[in-house]
Parts: sequence; C-alpha cells; structure tokens
Amino acid sequence: MSTPLTAGDPVPSVGLRATDGYLLNLRSWVTKQPLLLLFFGAPTLSGAARRRGLKAIEALTGGHDRLREAGIAVAAVSTDSEEQQTAFSAKHELPFLLLSDERRTAVGLLRIETVAEGENVNVRRPVAIAVDRDGIIRDVVDPVDPEALVERAMRALSEPLPAAGDASAAG
Repeated sequence: MSTPLTAGDPVPSVGLRATDGYLLNLRSWVTKQPLLLLFFGAPTLSGAARRRGLKAIEALTGGHDRLREAGIAVAAVSTDSEEQQTAFSAKHELPFLLLSDERRTAVGLLRIETVAEGENVNVRRPVAIAVDRDGIIRDVVDPVDPEALVERAMRALSEPLPAAGDASAAG
C-alpha cells in the first residue's frame, strides 16, 4: 500500500530535533536548498523492516556526495528518541543529519504509515520525499528501491513539476 502523499503537496511546517542538537523546521530548511528526506524505522525495529530501513540508509550514505554536489540536502527521520538517533548515527557514521519525530508529528501530517512493535512505534517501511526549495514535494518514493533512490531524487529535483492530472509523470 502506498502513502497518500502526492507530488505537488507542500511539506508541513514542523520542528524536529536533529542529531546535532538543533531544532529544525522542515518548511524553513527547504527554502535554503532542495531536500531528500527519508522516513525509516531501522534504529529500533527488528527483522525485515529493519533491513529495509538499513538498505535505504546505506543508499543515502553511498550517494550523499553526489546529492551534495547537486545542491540537494539529505536527512533521515525516524520516530525514535534523540538519544537513539545519536547512537545510530555514530554507529553507522552517517554523513547527514537524523531527525527525531518521537511525537510522530511529521509522520502524522505526511500520512506515513507506522507500526507498533512492543513499546516502540516506527515508520512501517522506508518512504522518501524529494522537496524543492519552495517547499513543494516533487516526488514520493514509496516503496523505496535503494539502488534507484539517489538517481530518482536527483531527477525529481531537476525536472519541472508535472502539470496537475498528468498521469505520465507518476514515478
């Protein structure tokens, strides 16, 4: 089942705590440069869901330099605590920020599916959104194909937004 987000939707104005300790507002951040934002549940999920999240994170880590050179910022979001995010980021030596959506505000506003596993509530499966500097979602990547994620984001953020009702532009 895919998320109900669509290209052309605005990214919400929501503050998330980053692994560097700062509170970042998604809407304000994207006015500085385009953003590829990955929602994932790997830090505290287990099994296949964890593996899917890790593969998506690995794809972003591997493609980070290409994205940065193209002027695209990268961040990942999970519903885990700042402490869990910081430990995960250090363990995996991530070159981008992780954002904590512990209250699930962003995932709720963006209608991204979550799943409860014991006490934890996580993003069900990785979902990526490419957001232009005007704060408009250019592409929703659901499901995430780690091998194609970086290229798809670069293409989405370099092409004009398709006209409303243009079915051929769906990715």
